[in-house]
Amino acid sequence: MLKQISSVRVSFSPFSPTSTSSTVFLNRVFSKKNQAANPSCKVTVETTAFSKDPSVIDVTFKDGHKLHINAADLTGDHIIAQVSKYSKRLSQQEDLQGQ
Repeated sequence: MLKQISSVRVSFSPFSPTSTSSTVFLNRVFSKKNQAANPSCKVTVETTAFSKDPSVIDVTFKDGHKLHINAADLTGDHIIAQVSKYSKRLSQQEDLQGQ
């Protein structure tokens, strides 16, 4: 998943019930497999003390495309699916250009 990503920023309140999807996404990002796929990916985690602050994920891909996700409205699996969908598209483009 991280192979095509240059940076990830996750902002959430750990005290909010809507932050579950953000923590699920972070767990996936920090997995050994994903870290090994792209060790140069910059991951920034910002926590806030106010439970009403929005849970937001910003992903910047290698091609400069930015994905802004309001994580409170989605499950962790939906967020991962959105990010993976664009990552796979970039991988396919790279494969086609490499041939």
